[in-house]
Amino acid sequence: MRAVLASAVVVALASQARAEEVDAAKDVGVANVEEVASWLDEAGFGDLKKAFAKNVIDGPALREITEEELKELGVKKVGARKLFGRLLCEALPDCERPDLAAPEGMINVTGFSVAEVGEWLTDEGFGYAVKNFASHTVDGPALLDLNEDELKLELGVSKLGPRRRFARRLCAVMPGCRNPKRDDEVAAWSASDVANWLEEKGMGKYKKAFANHEVDGLTLPDISEEDLKTDLAMGEIGLRKRYRTELCKLDKAFCQRDREGETAGDAGLGGVDLAQYLQRAQAFLSAKEKRADGAQAEAGAEEEKAQYISLDDLLKAAAQRRAEGSARGDGAAPAGEAEELQRMAADIGAEA
Repeated sequence: MRAVLASAVVVALASQARAEEVDAAKDVGVANVEEVASWLDEAGFGDLKKAFAKNVIDGPALREITEEELKELGVKKVGARKLFGRLLCEALPDCERPDLAAPEGMINVTGFSVAEVGEWLTDEGFGYAVKNFASHTVDGPALLDLNEDELKLELGVSKLGPRRRFARRLCAVMPGCRNPKRDDEVAAWSASDVANWLEEKGMGKYKKAFANHEVDGLTLPDISEEDLKTDLAMGEIGLRKRYRTELCKLDKAFCQRDREGETAGDAGLGGVDLAQYLQRAQAFLSAKEKRADGAQAEAGAEEEKAQYISLDDLLKAAAQRRAEGSARGDGAAPAGEAEELQRMAADIGAEA
């Protein structure tokens, strides 16, 4: 029996070694320049072989390549760059991408063709951008992987307000993304109401810029200081600080902006993945719901929620918060937070 077991172990180890050799052979991240060229052919990007070879791009360099560098190498279309990234990830054994497959009963955006993305854009009020999205071959998977620079500079969503609305509309069809409805008075403000508020708070000189960017009450709280400086040309530091202060006075929920997010990603999409922005946005929007339920969160709780995107994560977080409260012997706040996380999980589970 021992001999049989030993033999089985040897066979298993040999099989594992062969499997590892196969994986290594498929790992384009360790390929040489010529092997990268072969991979480009297989991936449907054979027209890039000359540019990649000229730039001495081997496997390790390919692993670190950025979308900006892909543009330099001739991949001009947004959709093509997103496809390249997905195919490259599949060719790297240690690469993981979020699973955005839609649960049953939810629109499966990942299965959208370029034409279906165009239909979605039209239905959501972005019909003017359909031609640009089509010319850049943006399909469903690419749609879920956009960043703000691409929306602004390449896809025709140049105005700040529409870009913020785009994020909200996309959240509604993105698996795991919570997008609570705004029920505050500001959400119903028109662009004219925003202009009146700016005038009243001593920022009237910028009401034309806000109007040009179609900023209404729904998108007003999503405007960061960096947005004020770049898109809206508000040069005075003091006025940018005043904007945040006066916005906070409108509704306490607006005080809970992810300020760390502003540093990391300029508080909007700002070149970070759309999914990351939406996760920050859902944490911000859930703050008002949380206070309405009477739950008191500890400092940092919103940062924690900004990282949660799945039902399992929420359930684990709820259990962790309860455990922290028990360990300290003072579990009121963690328990309240745990209940809120449990409620969010239940909401997501119901939607799924």
